[in-house]
Amino acid sequence: MSTLLPSLPSCLMLMTRLAACALVFMPARCMRTVNGAEVNGTIHLNEIRIDQPGADADEYVELKGPPGASLDGLWFVVIGDGAAAQGSGVIEAMVNLTGKSILPDGYFLIGESSMTITTPDLVTNLNFENGDNVTHMLLRGLTAANGADLDVEDDCVLDQGAFIEVIDAITIGTGITPPVAGAECGYATVVAPEKDAQAMHVMRCRSGGWVRGSDAVIGGDDTPGAVNGCDATGSACQGDLNGDQVVDNADLGILLVKWDFPDPTADLDGSGWVDGPDLGIMLSRWGACPA
Repeated sequence: MSTLLPSLPSCLMLMTRLAACALVFMPARCMRTVNGAEVNGTIHLNEIRIDQPGADADEYVELKGPPGASLDGLWFVVIGDGAAAQGSGVIEAMVNLTGKSILPDGYFLIGESSMTITTPDLVTNLNFENGDNVTHMLLRGLTAANGADLDVEDDCVLDQGAFIEVIDAITIGTGITPPVAGAECGYATVVAPEKDAQAMHVMRCRSGGWVRGSDAVIGGDDTPGAVNGCDATGSACQGDLNGDQVVDNADLGILLVKWDFPDPTADLDGSGWVDGPDLGIMLSRWGACPA
């Protein structure tokens, strides 16, 4: 037991993070944010391709997290509309990640054997659906089977009991307005389409937000196994952690909440840890982002 004590944050450290978080978030969200990295290890979805012009050879999902972090107990799941009688909330794809770990480069790539742009770390059949609202999720402790309906009431809220925890999730939407109850549901933040066309490729930025990537693979901006384009270290707006185009006290509050954690959304120098150099980068970018 004594060997665990040094890894536990002090009460003072937690109170400092909560105080910083209060500058930015509601108290309940602050507590969840402070504890989240400790509970979840900051493993998250990082880049996804569900479609491409021509044959879909390069469908993949990339996870990012601390090098060597265990994926035991985690499942990658895609939620869609299933059969007409089931409605929304049906598991359309699932991958058991037990026995796997984040690789030394901080990434873990799940893809099909047909991939041309790189070799997946885990080869499996994905066959992602496109043309409907789909939610890609990282779940802990899933007990349901492929094809199970996790939203029996079709109220756009996943039913309790089929899994322990949602680690991360993103909805790749088809409509300009967010999905609503009674329609094809989205169960997470929605990456909306452009000109009514669903995104084929999405990337998570260092700020934590998602952006649409290129449709084409050849000559596009796919970066499986490498830093996403919206996370370029030379970005003139590095430090804008909340995406409001200004580096200010709100971003400082977010950074302090994540201080001394291996959280990639605030690790500005890519060292694997949120610490003094990241604060230095933020202060050097202080003020409005360049136009």
